[in-house]
Amino acid sequence: MKILYLVTKDDVGGAQKYVSDLADYMAKAGHEVSIIAGGKGGVRFLSNRLMPYILFVNDWLAIAEIALLFLKKKPDVIHLNSSKTGIVGTFGALLYNCLRKLTGQSTAKVIFTAHGWVFNPSNHLGTLRRKIYVLIHRLTSPFQNMIISVSEFDRALAIENKIAQENKLVTIHNGLDYNKLTFLDRSGARKTLVRLASLPQEILQNNDTWVGSIGRLVLEKNYLDFVEAAALVKNSQVRYFIIGSGEDFNKLTNRIIKLGLQNKFFLIPQLSPAANFLKAFDIFLLSSIKEGFPYSLLEAMSAELPVIATRVGGIPEMLATNNKETCGLVMPPKEPAELARAISYLIDNKEIAVDMGKKAALKARGELNIAQMGSKTLRVYSESR
Repeated sequence: MKILYLVTKDDVGGAQKYVSDLADYMAKAGHEVSIIAGGKGGVRFLSNRLMPYILFVNDWLAIAEIALLFLKKKPDVIHLNSSKTGIVGTFGALLYNCLRKLTGQSTAKVIFTAHGWVFNPSNHLGTLRRKIYVLIHRLTSPFQNMIISVSEFDRALAIENKIAQENKLVTIHNGLDYNKLTFLDRSGARKTLVRLASLPQEILQNNDTWVGSIGRLVLEKNYLDFVEAAALVKNSQVRYFIIGSGEDFNKLTNRIIKLGLQNKFFLIPQLSPAANFLKAFDIFLLSSIKEGFPYSLLEAMSAELPVIATRVGGIPEMLATNNKETCGLVMPPKEPAELARAISYLIDNKEIAVDMGKKAALKARGELNIAQMGSKTLRVYSESR
């Protein structure tokens, strides 16, 4: 098959990681693969910008540009990723398939992966915008052969909002190629992190507990709650880290200073690949208000870290085990006091924390791997109508 992956942005994120890993899997399986993203090097007019004041002209231009791109590439499968591409790309695919029909050629299958529905009730969107996104996804779903949900939570949310018929919605959990992951040991990771990020050398002098996270500094990750939680933890032997860049950097920096945490809480931008340093942390924390099936959490689980994460998207599914236990602490979103309580609990119960990390690694490597994700997705490409 000729498979074309389309994603809104070409930066570092979950959707981009998903596309890259799937494309690699499909290429190794013998298929012809292309990846196109929005921006100067791909679809110039495809972006997350909303421009209603000029009648969404950028989106109409993106649809035309995408349709022409499909005509040039002639894919058998068009796999769209993220909400904006799912909408704009579907209309581009519709134009392409109409032209194929007119010339007596077979049409391309259109597959869409949402990576966490934008209308998720825990997201920061207002009620009106949420309803508009629901309506638009309902309008585009008839022109999509199959919709992949990265979690059962997302599939249930799509059914609840009548996005598509149930038989058009399939859940395929994200998975990693763990052979590609390499972790520095705890001591080496800490020393290298301090050196590369120009952190104060004195933080290496004591065997403090390090609580860390990896992710984009954006509203959906809700890292302000992580900062607030750090201020509530009474233990003075704890250091906090976020490896990532984004628009909330200054906001987070200002809050860290206001709470007097500048010698305890460190933001480390532009460090890639960040997963190499995970074992520097004793605890991994994710404070998001919106998630699909986050890769950073999969990486942390694989590194045998005890995990604290919020109850959003597919996170509870990631941390559930077959015997109904959990291999991480799942806390309510938007409650920094609960995150602080979880941090203190894991610090005070080191044996439980170590056992939790081992169970997390077994779950990630045994069930949430690229082999299961790739084979199930390939089946969708082959069997969808």
